[in-house]
Amino acid sequence: MVTKTAQMTLQADPAVVLAAVPHSDDVVEYTMRCVLALAPQLNQAVLDAADRQVRDVFGRCKPYVAVRQGEGRSERNEAIRRDFQAGERVPLLMRRYDLSRATIMRILAE
Repeated sequence: MVTKTAQMTLQADPAVVLAAVPHSDDVVEYTMRCVLALAPQLNQAVLDAADRQVRDVFGRCKPYVAVRQGEGRSERNEAIRRDFQAGERVPLLMRRYDLSRATIMRILAE
């Protein structure tokens, strides 16, 4: 059964719904708020599991957040691989691209 609030959210313009979501410096927290605003019927256990998973994978990292999915990412990743193949070391790549060691290593392994 869909609640009246969920029906209103489903009928509302997503841009309007998302504009009302309070911002947070924590990207994961803000993302979960956005998801919950768009799908209020989601079970809290689902949100908690997604939160845990994202924090386990990206916790204490500086993840790259593209302006649009994939936009600029492949060029950046190719530049990182090219620099590494040219002899640049991982710590320099981390500073140059402002990425964590884990992210650099993941890009190099692709």
